Amino acid sequence: MIDLVSTWLTLFLPMINWLIPKKYVKISKKEFDDLNIVKPVKNKAFWPVAGSTILFGVTFRKYIPSLNIQLEKNMVIVICCAIFLGVLILFLFLNRKLRLEIYNNNSSKGKIILFPSLKNFCFTIFYYFLFGGLSIMALSMLLTLNPQNIIGFIGWLVMTAGFFLLNMSSIIDKKIYVLSKTNTVEK
Repeated sequence: MIDLVSTWLTLFLPMINWLIPKKYVKISKKEFDDLNIVKPVKNKAFWPVAGSTILFGVTFRKYIPSLNIQLEKNMVIVICCAIFLGVLILFLFLNRKLRLEIYNNNSSKGKIILFPSLKNFCFTIFYYFLFGGLSIMALSMLLTLNPQNIIGFIGWLVMTAGFFLLNMSSIIDKKIYVLSKTNTVEK
């Protein structure tokens, strides 16, 4: 098993997982079964959530201008910095809480370098520019528009959180290429 978020830099640049040699831990089938990994469940809540979101937006469209607030530019910068630091601290806290104990208990001297498949590479580059660009665009919108809207702050928070969340899962494919940096690899 490999810890992909071993450094906080992967939250900003997920491609660093492809360059830095990473420590791995060899575990048995019994140890893997004993891990507290949540099994994926087929969730059929997408369409009700999407429908209610559209219904909510259409119903309350006339009240959206009442959410406009007039703030000075310095105050907007302070609020954006607080939101960014809050999201960053949240993801660092989540990474520390969700880190498996086997990385701390087992010490492995072996290191490997991961190379993604073409599909994984294209997907990672796509969502990096999509969510990073949308996050920067929402931030520049908040800093340049004169009457700010609370929905703009919430949108920027969601885009930044999505950017960090997708960067935590930079290897999504089951097929990856591995290069060993030690003389022998445990089997």
